Amino acid sequence: MGSPDRVLREGFEYQFSAVDPVAGAHIDPVGTAVYETLVAKGVDGETQPSLAESWTVSPDGLEYRFRLREGLRFHSGAPCDARAVAAALERCRWGDVRTRQIQYWDPVAAVSAEDERTVLVRTHYPTTRVMPLLWGTHTTIFNPAMRERLGAAYGCEAADGTGPYRLVEWSVDRVAAERAETYAGTPARFVRNRTRPAPIRRIEWITALDPDERMRLLLEGEVDCLHAPPAERLGELDSQRFEVLSAPQYCNVYFALNWGRRDLGFFERSVREAISLAIDRPALVRMLLDGHGDVTYGPVPPGSEFYDPASDRAGRHDVGQAERQLDAAGFVRGADGIRARNGVVLQFECVVQDDSVLLGAARLVQAQLARVGIALVLEPVVPFAPFYKRLSEGPASFLSKWLWQDPIDALIGFTSSACQPRPNWERASVPELDYAFDRFRQATTREGVQAAASTAQALIARDLPIVPLFTPADIFVRSRAVAGWDPISNNLYPFYQDVHFRP
Repeated sequence: MGSPDRVLREGFEYQFSAVDPVAGAHIDPVGTAVYETLVAKGVDGETQPSLAESWTVSPDGLEYRFRLREGLRFHSGAPCDARAVAAALERCRWGDVRTRQIQYWDPVAAVSAEDERTVLVRTHYPTTRVMPLLWGTHTTIFNPAMRERLGAAYGCEAADGTGPYRLVEWSVDRVAAERAETYAGTPARFVRNRTRPAPIRRIEWITALDPDERMRLLLEGEVDCLHAPPAERLGELDSQRFEVLSAPQYCNVYFALNWGRRDLGFFERSVREAISLAIDRPALVRMLLDGHGDVTYGPVPPGSEFYDPASDRAGRHDVGQAERQLDAAGFVRGADGIRARNGVVLQFECVVQDDSVLLGAARLVQAQLARVGIALVLEPVVPFAPFYKRLSEGPASFLSKWLWQDPIDALIGFTSSACQPRPNWERASVPELDYAFDRFRQATTREGVQAAASTAQALIARDLPIVPLFTPADIFVRSRAVAGWDPISNNLYPFYQDVHFRP
């Protein structure tokens, strides 16, 4: 059972994106095995060493110096020195085609190599957001020289990181990685078994889009670990064979309306509020997730950093009030029961990821809105790149979810005016909210950051630039033969530095 030559197989609910932190359409668990970040977010939410063994902050709070661990190398054998790290971070900062830095980099003025082992990050103003930026999965460190050489093939034909495993095979349905000979060693924070058993030689990740197929793979022993089993079937798992780990996912499933569609009234808060009132969120959680989730009227998932429950307490489900507000807005039911105003029928497309939970949610929302005279025409699109491309075309509405380690940083992208038309695909603009986000980034105390985060949540719950729906439980299942594969609620996926089979 404990042989290091045994392959660890893990089931995943999506097709795989390129293993590229810059251009990949989605961050998959493979990325946490192949890459590392400059620093990491600990279980307690505090900054921990990773590629950087130590760091200092200047007295004025504008310069962060990170001292790299000695002897770091990429899987190719190329040195992972300060110059390479700075170049990788700069590419993460600007992407490949952008004319401005990506929004969660806004506090940063420059990244450079001060000497062979020191990376310097300069900010525009004192801020608490540098460490959350650098521990995020969108700022993992890769070899910029290899990425430049391979171009669009990077992340598929090869990937060059510093993590414990190197990419050896890639397709949209199956990815494999093998233990990297160049791996510099496991920081103490990753080691749970101090006897240090032999690490697993090879890991394979397998796509299973259908929830029942994922469960079959697990029950028949074709995978050892699984993300997102069907919640209603968890009772079938033998506790002698499997361990289930669950926590609120760092995400929010939401419904979004294109504010540019003034003819449909989406720019009017009373109309957006009527749509929100018509949606029965507890029914979504009950019917889709078998109760394994939380309703959300505010945008931050319960249990996550900066969550303010007051935003959720402000929400409610009231079909009668929804009807009255639509009447007051001038949308009158026609003979077919669908509302219209000035000849414009309240019937419009809703683009949704073709995913069992999200498409199921869209169908339930469709039925609930039909009761108040709104007709949704569902348009399922395969995640992730085709879905995002369709959103860039400006559909009238869409249903999606964001998945991020740091919720307010995610919301800045999805709701701030400066991020139109991507990733604020709904083209929403709330000046008060923009100001709250500015305060969040520029706050220098925990109290100031929390106050700005609470204000942002209250404004989103009131003005509804997005219509929050629910947060599913993030459910992982592992064979009891596996150790070191430990999901952490404030990270998206397990780390792989210490994964092994029990002896």
